Amino acid sequence: MRETVVGQALGQIESEGLKPRPITRDLDWGIPVPVEGWDGKKLYVWFEAVIGYLSAAIEWAAITGQKDAWQDWWTNPAARSFYFIGKDNIFFHTAMWPAELMGAGEQFMELFTGESGKRLTLPYDVPANQFMNLEGQKISGSRNWAVWGRDFLSRYDPDPLRYYLTVTMPEYRDTDWDWEDFLHRNNDELVGTWGNLANRVLSFAVRNFEGRVPDPGPLTPQDEEIIRVVEGGFATVGAELEAVHLRNALGEAMRLATEVNRYLDQTAPWKTIKTDRQAAARSVYTALRCIDNLSILLAPFLPHSSEKLHAYFGYEKPLFGQQGVEEIQDELGSHKGLRYYPANASGRWEPSSLEAGRTLVQPQPLFKKLDPSIVEEERSRLGRPA
Repeated sequence: MRETVVGQALGQIESEGLKPRPITRDLDWGIPVPVEGWDGKKLYVWFEAVIGYLSAAIEWAAITGQKDAWQDWWTNPAARSFYFIGKDNIFFHTAMWPAELMGAGEQFMELFTGESGKRLTLPYDVPANQFMNLEGQKISGSRNWAVWGRDFLSRYDPDPLRYYLTVTMPEYRDTDWDWEDFLHRNNDELVGTWGNLANRVLSFAVRNFEGRVPDPGPLTPQDEEIIRVVEGGFATVGAELEAVHLRNALGEAMRLATEVNRYLDQTAPWKTIKTDRQAAARSVYTALRCIDNLSILLAPFLPHSSEKLHAYFGYEKPLFGQQGVEEIQDELGSHKGLRYYPANASGRWEPSSLEAGRTLVQPQPLFKKLDPSIVEEERSRLGRPA
């Protein structure tokens, strides 16, 4: 069936005025394409691999007891599917996989569920990144010229990894992982701009306002303006995320954190509390509300630290659900599956409604300042057996 499906899809592509790109590599593990004039051509092994996108959704629906839930994405014309890939996989996701889905037509649903009149949803967007190099050289696992995830996490926390990969993401051109740059990004941006902002305001509130969010009284135009600017991030950061401009989205969120730091420099509650406690309470409340907003805006990039910060604000339910490995039984036997349980998640992409009087938790620093010695230590590990 699969050969017929692909043949139909290629014919449909040609009928719409598009010329299918020939597959010139003759691979032993390829699948022949039975199309006249394409004798000897084969489809690369990715023909089979991409089917996992569909089959994984079907399996998830079965495991969760929602047999038809997968159709919300795969047969709903309004659904938008995004495929995050590297530039070497563009062809498989923009030509081969759509060809398979188009070739399946209505036949797949007729055979699989008995329903008629339904087609499978085509990719909406395929955000393809360029390549990331390492210290000026192409990454190579065989030469141990790489940053290994588990090895990294044995010495550092996960959010600095997520942060650095995002701010250096090769969205439009090849980029480079540089350990000295990683050091400065961590210390100057994560620790200096964001981590210190959250920690110093929460610590100050706990110490000076009996561990509670202070009652601000009437807000000033300056207070209302910074809240308005930060809450505007749900639109600006959200728009960048919708367009899959992840570097821009993170940059916008960090810019807003800088604006809150500037507001605190101007209002200086640690000084005004000595002469005007109510003014200090007002600016601390304003800053706390902005930080509560920023924890959501940064959550897609820094989920672990945002979750910690969420708890420091005294919220009982976590931002995110839980994940775990589960033993799964099906007609093929038993296997382990990574599951996500969203039931307790409380995170919403919406502005904070932080109320006065909420009990705060004594915070700990969200990020660790790294010693400059790590640069040479990490560079010395490159090119050696892992």
